[in-house]
Amino acid sequence: MINTTHPDDMTAEARLDEAAAILAAGIKRLKEKQKTEKIPLDKSANQCPYGRKKTTRGGMV
Repeated sequence: MINTTHPDDMTAEARLDEAAAILAAGIKRLKEKQKTEKIPLDKSANQCPYGRKKTTRGGMV
């Protein structure tokens, strides 16, 4: 359920609760997706394409 209250009208606790709910929903969706697809989240930076360093010429190391 989406809270349509403007953040300025919410207490700090309510904003924190909403942020926690959004994060929990994202984690739940990721775990559900992992059940159907192989998503390698446990690779080290050297194995993950997003963790590779670029060379001065733009290539990957």
